[in-house]
Amino acid sequence: MTAQEVKFSNFYESTLNGILASGATSATLTAAPTSNGTSTIAAPYYLVIDPDNASNREVVLVTAASTTTLSTITRDVEGRHSTDPTHTSGTVVRMAVIKEMFEDLHDRIDAGPTAINATIIGDGSVSNTEFQYLNNAGSNIQSQIDGITAGTASQTIHITVKVADDGSGSQNVFYFLSGTDGGAGTKSSNFTFQQGFKYKFDQSDSSNTGHPFKFSTKKDGTHSSGSEFTTNVTTNGTPGSASAYTQIEITPETVGTSGAIKNLYYYCSSHSGMGGNGEISLYTPQGASIGLVLALGG
Repeated sequence: MTAQEVKFSNFYESTLNGILASGATSATLTAAPTSNGTSTIAAPYYLVIDPDNASNREVVLVTAASTTTLSTITRDVEGRHSTDPTHTSGTVVRMAVIKEMFEDLHDRIDAGPTAINATIIGDGSVSNTEFQYLNNAGSNIQSQIDGITAGTASQTIHITVKVADDGSGSQNVFYFLSGTDGGAGTKSSNFTFQQGFKYKFDQSDSSNTGHPFKFSTKKDGTHSSGSEFTTNVTTNGTPGSASAYTQIEITPETVGTSGAIKNLYYYCSSHSGMGGNGEISLYTPQGASIGLVLALGG
């Protein structure tokens, strides 16, 4: 049944002002239904006609009304009678709690809201859009969850790269900054690379101009008869310009079958000696995840 709403706080009782014949769909009362003795109740609502007569009692649904005139009513909504009974003028009409009201209440609960307005939660600072992320984890939260898994969605560690003289006056080397580091950076740094992470070497600083950051299995790479290591390595942009970087993702494929890749070295593909003594060593300590140790030397 379509949900109806009946609002009343005080008992209402009146009488028919005229005969309600069998099959009739309108009626007139001697007093309009009210919620508090003065405020008229708007349709739809239920009325019980002749409520104290067990054999002639009839519940009707009023769907259109104006004060004492019930212009549209549905007869015998409880199905008590095979034929609508006739009620004489002066028959008692009462508003009472009936089973249809409970059914309508259940309908209203069942058809209740399917979403929560986030502005009523806590201090109201959560937007509906943000709350929807919690509801189905389909956006920001899901992206963060995906970001801590291994593979193509692994976490990314950002490392800023700068280039400067090593102090000798004749040799440029790579310097590195990460986290709260500041200044020119640090050479001969040590890093531990864990499987399931990406390590992004940001080369957007202007000092990187002309110095592509590469990896090799041989120290000083192509300057020492080695070749560039490209497994799970990606590059973007031109060193020294915005958004330029070299990134390596540590996975079983990076490590190789049975740990075949024992060491990696970083180097500049355009100039020799810039990798210093930096070495990436594969290790498998007992009880720990496979990782790569990166010793960045100057």
